[in-house]
Formats: sequence, C-alpha cells, structure tokens
Amino acid sequence: MKKSKKFKKIKLILITIILLIAVVFGVKYIKDNHYIFLYINPNNNTNTYPYISKATNQINELLNTAAKNLSITCPDVKIVYTNGYGSGFLKNNITASDYDYGAGVYLGKYEYDGTNSLEISEKLLKTIALYQANIYSTAKNLEGEFYIQRLTKERIYGIKDTEDTDTALMAKSIDFALKGKPYKMQVETELFLLQPNEIVLPNYNFIKLYNKNISYYPKYRKMLRECTITINYSVDIVDTKENKTYPLTLISSVGDGQRLYQEEFRCFVPNVYTSAKSYKFVNELITKLDDEQYINFKLTNYFHHYTLLSYGNSQNSGSPLKAVKRLLQCTDILAPILPKDVVEKIHNYTYSILGSPTIALINDYYIANGILYNITKATSFYEEIEKNKEVSNHIKNMEAILADMINDPLINYSELKPLFEYQKELNDAKSDVASLQKIMKEKSLDINHYVDKLMFQKMPNNKKITLYMTYLNKVLETGGLYNIKFYKNNPDHIYVFKDNFTKKLDLNKINELKIMNGYYTISYDKNTKFEYMNPADYHGDARRITNGWVRYNTTELQNTVYNDIKTFMLKDRPTYNLKIRAGLTR
Repeated sequence: MKKSKKFKKIKLILITIILLIAVVFGVKYIKDNHYIFLYINPNNNTNTYPYISKATNQINELLNTAAKNLSITCPDVKIVYTNGYGSGFLKNNITASDYDYGAGVYLGKYEYDGTNSLEISEKLLKTIALYQANIYSTAKNLEGEFYIQRLTKERIYGIKDTEDTDTALMAKSIDFALKGKPYKMQVETELFLLQPNEIVLPNYNFIKLYNKNISYYPKYRKMLRECTITINYSVDIVDTKENKTYPLTLISSVGDGQRLYQEEFRCFVPNVYTSAKSYKFVNELITKLDDEQYINFKLTNYFHHYTLLSYGNSQNSGSPLKAVKRLLQCTDILAPILPKDVVEKIHNYTYSILGSPTIALINDYYIANGILYNITKATSFYEEIEKNKEVSNHIKNMEAILADMINDPLINYSELKPLFEYQKELNDAKSDVASLQKIMKEKSLDINHYVDKLMFQKMPNNKKITLYMTYLNKVLETGGLYNIKFYKNNPDHIYVFKDNFTKKLDLNKINELKIMNGYYTISYDKNTKFEYMNPADYHGDARRITNGWVRYNTTELQNTVYNDIKTFMLKDRPTYNLKIRAGLTR
C-alpha cells in the first residue's frame, strides 16, 4: 500500500514536470511559429494567413522593438493595432505583388492651455521622428531579412527640411481642431476640409523596406518584394482650461490621399489585423460607426477604388491588372444592392484573370523589373545589398520568370523576344552598377509599358472591365449618386470633365454642392474658378484626375431607390463581424 502511494506520488511529480516542460516549449513554439489573425470582412481570403505570417511576425517585431526602445524617453507611446491589407487578401488572387502594412501608434497625452500648440507640435514631430528612426535602425540590425532604400533624413524621419513650417502648420491645425467644428486649412497648394477630430501631419513618408519572406500561397515566387508600412498616429490633447480631453487623429500626407488609410475605412477593403492587441481596437471600431457613417465610408471606398481603377485601366498610366482588382473590390462593396447573377458574372470574370498562371508570371516580371529599377537608383544601396548577392539573385529570378513564360502555352516566343534581349543586357551588366543604372534609366520604363500591354492582351475579354464599371456607376445613379471627374490645373482653377450629368451643373454654384471625394477630401473657396473640359481634350497623367460623388437635384424615385440602397447595405452590416483565425508559418 505504501509503495503504491509512493509510486503515485512520483508519477504525479513526473507528469507535472512533463506538463511544465510541454507548456514552456508550447509557449516558445507559439511565439516562434504561430500567429493570431483577426478579420472582419467576409470577402477576405483567409487561406493566405499561414504563408504571410513569417513576414507579419518580422514586421511586428520591428514595430514593437521600436516602441520599446522609445519607451525610455516617451513612455506613453504604444501600438494599438497592426494589420496587413491589399490585394493579397482578395479571394482567388495569385497575383499579389507586395505587402502593404498598417499600424496604429498612440503618442500619449499632451496638455493644452490655449497658447502652447507650437510646443505640442514640436514634441509630436520629434516623437514621430524618433519612432520611425528606431524602426529603421531595428531593420538595419536585421540585415539579410530587410533592406532599406534611400536612408536619408527625409526617409528616416518622415519629414523634409521644412520642419519649422510643418510645426507651425500642425500647431494651427490643433488650434482649429479644438474648436470642435469641421475646418478648412491650406496644406501646401491645396485647401482641405478636416473634421474636428483630425489634425494635419505634413510631409509624412511611408516606411519602405524590401523583404524576401513575403508570401501568399505555397507556389509564390520567393524574391525581393516591397513592404510598405503606413503608421496612423493618434494623440490625446487635454484642454486644461475646460478640463476636457480631445482624441485626435493625425491625417498624414493629405495631398496624397492618405485619409483613406484611416482605420474607419478599412472595414471595406481586404485586410487582416495581425496581433492580439488589435482585438479591442477592432471591436470598438465596428461598434462606434453609426449607420450614416457606415454608408458614407462604404461609398467613399467605392469611389476611392473607382478613382484608382479609372487610371489603372489605361495602358499609359498604370497596370491593367490593378484595374481588375479594383473592379472586384468595387463589386464587393456594392454586392448587397446588386443582382446575385451579376455579382457572380463579375466574380467569375475577375477570378479568371486573378487566378491565371499566365497573368501571374507576367505580373511577377513587371514587379521584379520595377524593384530592380528602384534598388539600382542609388549606388550605395546597390553596393550594400549586393554584398549578399541580392541584386545578382534578383536578376536571376527575372531570368527564371522568363524561362517559365517560355513554357506557358498562352505566350508566344516572339512576344518574349524584347524581354530576352533586355534580360541579356541585365545579365551582362549586373556586376557593374554604372552600366546597370544606364540600362535601367534608358529602358526600364519602356519594358514595363511593354509588359503592361502584353498583360492586357492576355486578359480575356479585356473590354469588360470598362463595361462592368459603367454598369456599377449606373446602379448608383438610379439612387441619385453621380460621379464627377475633375482636374486641378492650379490652386484656383479646376476643370470639370463634361458628361451627361456634369453638363447640367451650374459651375458658378458648384461650391454649394456637398461633393464627397474617394481619393482625398478637398475643398474650394469662393475664388476658385471652374471650367468645363471635354475628356478627349485631356492628355495628361490620368492619376491627376480626381473622382468625387454627389447627390444633386434628385427625383422622388431616386430618393426612394437611395433609401433602398442604404437599407440593403445596412442589412449586410452584420456579416462584418470580428473573427479569429490562427496563422501558422510553413
């Protein structure tokens, strides 16, 4: 009996020890290999998560380490969420090109007495500069995993040599915002309408890195790919006179459309939140949107994607593949109000292109060539990464892509001849940076145009892109929602593109219209001159055309349809729930 009790005791101790060891190794395993993904959009492709998790872990390590390093001097700085977004998370897409990443960073509380907005601005800009410098220094220590391009003061700190001007601009923005009303503000040559919870972060730059661990599916080609990190900063300003706290969002690079990178808009794009700390943030993000905000954010996203599509669908101004991706995103946004058979037709069409191995190959060459152009622009950057033979290996990858294209049944050798001639020149010059730079400067852009054209030719029924988008816009027009295209010639002169709708407008009263803008929110003053332009007369860069939307002189029928549009979109809202899925590195 005594032996039995003693044996049971020893057995219990051994089991406890084994369990403790298992827990320790289990925690280490989870920490090293496992990641939790949160997602809210039912259109997200969650199959990508196991493959993207390695890059995700590395980026989060950069962000967290930088915040930890900064905590010595700025203890209130903290990361509130991290997420990946972009076409890599579209369903049935094997043409993802890079990794777009976002993070929310809280900068702490600052006391405001009505006179010290300049001092607050100086501290905010300094904190942001220190945080971004820490991210780059951490990436620098991980050489072989990340490579950094253009490590200049502007690139590191996210600021230019106009720091005094930027500080004054932000200070003015704080003073306006704390009045609690929407306000207009001149930022460089543009006049912007900002909300009372928004302040300006001028001259902000993305964090731009290169990484070889970006992957979205098992057969994804491993090569240097671009990773862009967008930081969305927020701050609490405490008005000491009123004893009131104002949570403010810093709107970065307003002239480049970064308002659309605010998280309130991210419910409607392919994205994935990539850390447990995001859970609270995302939960609150969903619940705080009222019905009107939900509808406005959805429509703003639609016209944002439409803006990008409208210049992506031109062979002279962007990849036609991006146009297909934007078409899919626009369709998914409007899906609740579209006939199911139409949604299915557009899905089948876009999926046939995004899932095409031929298109994926052509796109890989397009992306690889663009990256080679970027990394060879600066001799110092070329020399730095060529220590690890990264440039030589990248050119070999381009050659391997061409070899795969030869075996593709949909591509003729004659179509590849210009690429083989170009590739031979790259191979001959890869050890001489000056020769490589000369080739890239003289031929890279023409090659990308050629590849774009080839891609467009291989897309089945490529004219359907425009037809489907015209259809989607017509659906919105039944509810009185009209698209307006305009081009700003100078700060006081705007051309309105003439079409069946805009020709009915009184341009003298266009300032009175509430034009919502899917690219950036721009405002006009009483001195702005408006003039019609026929679309055929515009020969500039299509990316300078802005798309807005407005409800104007709506009929009773259009108002009824618009209310139906809102009803159906709101019925779809419950499908945007927070879900969790584990991601395992493979």
